[in-house]
Amino acid sequence: MLNRKMELFRPGKWSISIRLSLWYSSTILVILTGFAVLTYINFHQSLHRDFDQHLNHEHRILESQITLENEEFGFTRPELIQVAAYATEGVYGTYVRLIDEKGMVVFESPNMDSHEELAVALPNGSQMTEMSRIWDDLPVRTHYFPLLRSSGSVRGWLEVSGFEWSLHQELGRLWRTFAVGILVTSLLALLGGFMLARRALIPVKRITETANKIDLFKLDLRIPVREDVKDELTDLSETLNRLLERIHNSILRERRFSANAAHELVTPLATLRAEIELTIRAKNTPKDISEVLERSIGDIDRIENVVRSLLLLSSAERTSDKVFERVNVSEMCRDHLGRFSDRAIADGIELSSRIEDGLHINGNIEGLGNVLDNLLDNAFKYTPTNGEVVVSAGIYGAEVVIEVCDNGIGFSPSIQEHLFDRFFRAKSTSVQTQPGSGLGLSIAAATAQAMRGRVVAESDGEDQGSRFLACFPID
Repeated sequence: MLNRKMELFRPGKWSISIRLSLWYSSTILVILTGFAVLTYINFHQSLHRDFDQHLNHEHRILESQITLENEEFGFTRPELIQVAAYATEGVYGTYVRLIDEKGMVVFESPNMDSHEELAVALPNGSQMTEMSRIWDDLPVRTHYFPLLRSSGSVRGWLEVSGFEWSLHQELGRLWRTFAVGILVTSLLALLGGFMLARRALIPVKRITETANKIDLFKLDLRIPVREDVKDELTDLSETLNRLLERIHNSILRERRFSANAAHELVTPLATLRAEIELTIRAKNTPKDISEVLERSIGDIDRIENVVRSLLLLSSAERTSDKVFERVNVSEMCRDHLGRFSDRAIADGIELSSRIEDGLHINGNIEGLGNVLDNLLDNAFKYTPTNGEVVVSAGIYGAEVVIEVCDNGIGFSPSIQEHLFDRFFRAKSTSVQTQPGSGLGLSIAAATAQAMRGRVVAESDGEDQGSRFLACFPID
């Protein structure tokens, strides 16, 4: 059971509709994910550039308020600094400090009092430096702007900082929006792709349904083709219809040949047999010639048996053209078992039955009798003396089933595949020593199929007996 479930997850076991929809949705998923990643990266960089520009703008305003004259270092009048963000907390707050060249904080904006102390991280050299770090467990962006004396040496640094967590929130919301959108779009693409694939493959479904209905008795069926549509599937349907037409004509020619050949052989064989029998009964026929002629009669009997079998097979293949009637299967089985009772006694085989009353199907009583006769004949041939043949008939599910069981030679799985092939006979001695043409089971199977039934053969192996089931629908 586990292996069967695992088989369902193998891509090779999936239908074309599923595979096409998965390919379609996967392609959409890859494209949208790539677009989202590129958009996210670009938006992330854009936000950081805008934030850096904001800090640079603050620097330009604040720098004009700083004095370096007479070695004084600080804002000329801090109370007059007109920078709104300077005194603002949170997202829009700008945090400002003046730091001398030794790293000592000379001035810090009042809005820094509500936060823990921000570590000084002066850069090496005299270049403006940007850095991102953590302050109060939040991401903060800091710019260090060098303040130079007239001699060009660094007098100190203007530190301008701002929290970046709002940027990260915006980026998080953007990424969640992308994730939800990609997921919903991929699911819709999967559903839409499956529906489109199913719709596009409707002609293939029609081809499959028609092909499953075609058998030896429905060779006139053809795949429906829409005249208003011309595509690859239409070409395929028309090609298959031409192939079916050729197969149909070939089988009809083969049937006519078999039937005509059998009919043509009946009269000459009967005439030849009569002439040989007259020659044997003649008084002046030598004994050795009579013995040869008697063996010839045996050969004629075998040829006549093949001819009769071919005629029965031809008749069986035309059974589907006959008008079906209500057949009492129970009475038919008992009647045909009575015909085999003498043979059972002569062969030393015990023949028993378990037949339910009131079994009926729509069919042809002559054809149904041929099915049972051939199955019984097969069972008697390959069941040794003191063996047993049991015939059962009953209702199983929606079918009437006639079962013929024996404890004879049985067959292997390799033989089972060919049991219903025409003229097939196993190469074992136990089979070859028995008379027969290899057509009996073919006739039974063809007759059952013509009545919408089937014949199934089962065996546990050689010398394990066999079981033949003739199943017919109840309707």
